[in-house]
Amino acid sequence: MKKWLKYVLGILAFITVISVVGIRQLTYAPTPAAELAAQKAVTENYVSIFEPEQDDSPAIVLYQGGFVEQNAYAPLASQLAEAGFTVYLIDTPLNLPVLAEQRGLAVVEDYQLTDVTFMGHSLGGVIAANNAAALVDSGKVAGLVLLASYLAGSTDLSEVTFPVLSVTASEDKVLNWEAFEAATKLLPPDTTYDEIEGGNHSGFGDYGRQEKDGQATISSAEQRELIVDLVVKNFPY
Repeated sequence: MKKWLKYVLGILAFITVISVVGIRQLTYAPTPAAELAAQKAVTENYVSIFEPEQDDSPAIVLYQGGFVEQNAYAPLASQLAEAGFTVYLIDTPLNLPVLAEQRGLAVVEDYQLTDVTFMGHSLGGVIAANNAAALVDSGKVAGLVLLASYLAGSTDLSEVTFPVLSVTASEDKVLNWEAFEAATKLLPPDTTYDEIEGGNHSGFGDYGRQEKDGQATISSAEQRELIVDLVVKNFPY
């Protein structure tokens, strides 16, 4: 191998290592309680499945937030399962949903889901919306739940007929509120918007308080209960 090629490959390897280390330092880890909740799931490849007691339950495909480990959403997934949903919690490379957009679609195919609600927190909501858009003509999408999230400009769901729930929190200082408001035109006119009073951006998962986030006046457990109540209310079965 030529010396210059070895030199270039060495630089690329170094940059890759530094990038991965940097990303890991930015990543938020689940709390011990969240790790405990994760033990309730059956893990298959890149998805953790939380199943309710009853059969024939509606499905939710859930994407984590960017730079937040998958298991931080195990408590929410577990509570949704207790409410009667089968939840497929996606694990993404480097905890970045944007690197795993096809995984949600693969779950629908692999598990032969015919009535699925896509859900995602923050960056995960963007990818959940993209999944819903990709299957909009299939008849398989039961709904979309955006948790402190909004659609990217290239995705337009303004004419879909399935229900959309958009949940925010009053103390969220991470969400780009201006972009959130601007993106409402990309959702159907009958979208349900609900704001959790006292909640913050971090409270949609269970990983502690995110940098620059507002101070919540309710616990993450209380915030999750309100989220589950909203999902049950808007997606009865």
